[in-house]
Amino acid sequence: MKKINEYIIFIFVETFASILIGISIISFILYYYNYDVIKGLEMLLISGFQNIFNIEYMLGRSTFIILTALAFSIPFLCGLFNIGGEGQMYLGGLVCLVIAFYFQNPLLAIILGGLAGASLALLAVLIRIYRGGSEVITTIMLNWILYFLVIYLVITQLYDRLVPHESVKIPKGIRLGSIDIGFLELNTVFIIAIIFVILIYLFLNYTKIGYEIKVVGYSRKTAEYAGININKVYIYSMFIGGFSAGLSGALNVIGYTYFIDSLLSSMYGLGFIGIGVALMGRNNPIGIIFAGIFFSNLVIGGQNMQTSIGVAKELTDALIGILIIALAFPLAYRMLLRYIKIRKGAHE
Repeated sequence: MKKINEYIIFIFVETFASILIGISIISFILYYYNYDVIKGLEMLLISGFQNIFNIEYMLGRSTFIILTALAFSIPFLCGLFNIGGEGQMYLGGLVCLVIAFYFQNPLLAIILGGLAGASLALLAVLIRIYRGGSEVITTIMLNWILYFLVIYLVITQLYDRLVPHESVKIPKGIRLGSIDIGFLELNTVFIIAIIFVILIYLFLNYTKIGYEIKVVGYSRKTAEYAGININKVYIYSMFIGGFSAGLSGALNVIGYTYFIDSLLSSMYGLGFIGIGVALMGRNNPIGIIFAGIFFSNLVIGGQNMQTSIGVAKELTDALIGILIIALAFPLAYRMLLRYIKIRKGAHE
């Protein structure tokens, strides 16, 4: 218990110090460019919480960031780099769109969307296991393949005849809406994502496979000595990560935008943002929920800075990036050292 309390205090102090460093750098940049530092920080840090509309928007948009963060986090717990959350999300969204449009079954569309993302992740990990290919290179290549493939299908096969740069629409009768909980309306996709994250948290902490995933990540030699099938653990972790990313794309289409446009604008970049959010959340599913909401708040704050005090979009993106790096760096550094140690042990 004493060690747990010390760890919690350490994480709190580390997070507070990271935020302080990030805010200090942001303040200096705002001051250097002659912006109101106090007003700028206020907009950046709390805009998402200032009214009900912002809160609802912030929570809805955080859904997809949380799920793509989980897509990176779970494989990394056992030493794998799933950089393919982006492509897995695209494929999940595409499959969900097709199933929902032609079969009009929302549950089937969501499940198959998640499984589509999982299948893409499995392809990458099987190449790693049986051919020795780096999952980093494989998933990055698959990201671009899926990006152009989805765009091609949208503009040639699935386009809306009235709006050619958009795909066919999800039928209104099966779209996921919002749930009124009294003081605000929560988007259904956000609730689904939170339930999924909690289930993953329980899976990691109270099942044999979850325990094995963490053991392999902590020490591959220990896992081998304990008789753990490392390849099986790799497959399970990538399957869960890919399913999470595919679920992100599916929920985006069936419960948020209801279509896919020719630029993938509602999904583009979320897979890579998820990596930073996973590190911000200390690679813990519950921490990822709060990190995803915080990042969504930063996006709203950046938009307000642009409209209210005239900060250029490029600068607001840079400021958000600085804060994310400040928060993610401590864990990223520790995990990189562990990853190098795992790789070194694997070669020995």
